[in-house]
Amino acid sequence: MVLCLASSTPAADKISEVASAVKPTIAPPTAWVKPQMFDRRTLVNRPEGVVDQHWLLLERQIDVAANETFIHCARQILTVAGVQNGSDLKIDFNPSFQALTLHWVRVWRGTNHLDRLAADKIRVVRQERDLEQQQILNGEQTAMLVLDDVRVGDVVDYAYSLKGANPVFAGKFSTSLSLQSAVPVERLVARMLLPAQRRFFPKTHGGAAEPRITTQTNVIECAWDLRSVPATRSEDAVPVWFDPEPWVQLSEFKSWTEVNQWALTLFENKSALTPELAQKIAGWKQLPDREQQVLAALRFVQDEVRYFGIEIGVSSEKPADPAAVLTRRFGDCKDKSLLFVTLLRGLGIEAYPVLVNTQARQTIDDWLPAANIFDHCIAVVLLNGQMWWLDPTAGYQRGPLAAHYLPAYGRGLVIAPKTTGLTPIPQTTGLPLTVTTEYFDLGKKSGVSDLKVVTVAEGRDAESLRAMFADMKRGDIEKNYTHFYAESYPGTQMSAPMEVQDDEAQNRFQFTEHYTIDQVWVRSDNDGKLRCNFYPVSFSSLIKKPVDARRKFPLAVAFPQHQILRTEITVPVSFDYAKENKNVNDPAFAFAKQSKHIGRKLILEYGYQSLADFVPAARTDEYLQNLDQISKSFGDGFVWR
Repeated sequence: MVLCLASSTPAADKISEVASAVKPTIAPPTAWVKPQMFDRRTLVNRPEGVVDQHWLLLERQIDVAANETFIHCARQILTVAGVQNGSDLKIDFNPSFQALTLHWVRVWRGTNHLDRLAADKIRVVRQERDLEQQQILNGEQTAMLVLDDVRVGDVVDYAYSLKGANPVFAGKFSTSLSLQSAVPVERLVARMLLPAQRRFFPKTHGGAAEPRITTQTNVIECAWDLRSVPATRSEDAVPVWFDPEPWVQLSEFKSWTEVNQWALTLFENKSALTPELAQKIAGWKQLPDREQQVLAALRFVQDEVRYFGIEIGVSSEKPADPAAVLTRRFGDCKDKSLLFVTLLRGLGIEAYPVLVNTQARQTIDDWLPAANIFDHCIAVVLLNGQMWWLDPTAGYQRGPLAAHYLPAYGRGLVIAPKTTGLTPIPQTTGLPLTVTTEYFDLGKKSGVSDLKVVTVAEGRDAESLRAMFADMKRGDIEKNYTHFYAESYPGTQMSAPMEVQDDEAQNRFQFTEHYTIDQVWVRSDNDGKLRCNFYPVSFSSLIKKPVDARRKFPLAVAFPQHQILRTEITVPVSFDYAKENKNVNDPAFAFAKQSKHIGRKLILEYGYQSLADFVPAARTDEYLQNLDQISKSFGDGFVWR
């Protein structure tokens, strides 16, 4: 949710100019637009160099009937860095359904302005930012304009309009307006013109101001004019679903039933099964039970149909025909989900695509029904009276359905004829568990010590390790793990290749490491004695404290998470040891440490399990104190007498 869609172009962006059939035009704003002017009294006369740019005006106006949005921004350049970062404009648009019109680009110097908008200086480039990281080709292009002669103290003032709407929404309008920004803004203006003959549903979120509403003959105008808007307060480590910004949602969908009816038309597949699809289904029908049939179809879609999305225009929401996806062997989340559902229906198994919002999760309950608020598609399967929530885009999942993990998406829109609302998605099975056992066999004062490490992962953790061993070179993995132990024990070297065991039937992944340590005994600078210390380094990330300890926002906790570390240390001589057992319980986690002494062996065991995905702001102090209690239990060792 952003008010201003243009920004400076980082120098590191890799761009290439394209020959676009839809070129930006230059023209005055349409008659319905009422442009505002920044207030010269808010200019900074003597910049202090704290920030490089001073935002004077952010303006967004929308004419719903015309499918047109007007954007106007003005910012003062305060420093040399501001000149570097703010002297070029970048405006994203999608030519498959949008037309871009530039109205003006001015550099104000004092009371005079210099016109910097020239058609021959506009470059259209295709950056496809989603392609490298998300494997999605959306057709978005960027109009770029590099400004001449920008100096410290100048005001860069520019305006443009985007006209057009994605036809996939069938004329239904929905949008969101942010009423705050990541930077302070002297004046923030938002204005929407709504056709009076159409019914719209507004809702404010996060304490957003109510609009000024003016009713005319055929138009309802909603407007906000906010002054001295502070920057959005930020804190580190907030939950993914938490949004601190005040914002406004507007939707023409009156219910989730209506959104579902829209989605049904997109995911409808009336095509007859192709011979290739029919052949696949016929083969799986020979499997002895329904769960094996579901697993076979899921494995095929997950493993043999690669993830790649062509989401241009209507394809941003409408899945491709399952036969085409099968033939080309690639698709995005909605393509793969519909293919999976089609295969299951061919097997006589009830299944449906499900739309989710991976960021909002359960907080979507407070949102208005809308078609443009989902960012992922999964599937739900009804089998033996149970609902299985599965992700056909997930990789390296193995084992029975009960061993499959799905993030806590909270809510989903099940695309089925009888759907009337969002469906709660329960915490799935396949929860992560990693048990690591370290076997130290310590040598004498000048001898070599041995270390064997056995790691056993289940559920989501098994999938992550399986992916790592599939995607990385074994040598690189061994090098990384060797460096991990060498940080604590200098002179650590891998003495044998890693041993890997993958129990796919139970979704359990195990690997074993073998090391030698040249000098595990280190002479202390304080008393000159030889010492050997053991610290659960892998647990440090689990109890990491936030930068912002005094909080107004909730604090995110890694969830679900379950880690057990066992350390067995055999020493060459007998020793005395006072055992230490400790339990720390918090609403967000459970921690336990146990230790025992058997002959020449010391056994330490640490266990941590997260119980919630966040800590309320009011309980942060208590939570951090409990983390301190955990850290005080870390660290054991020997002194050579």
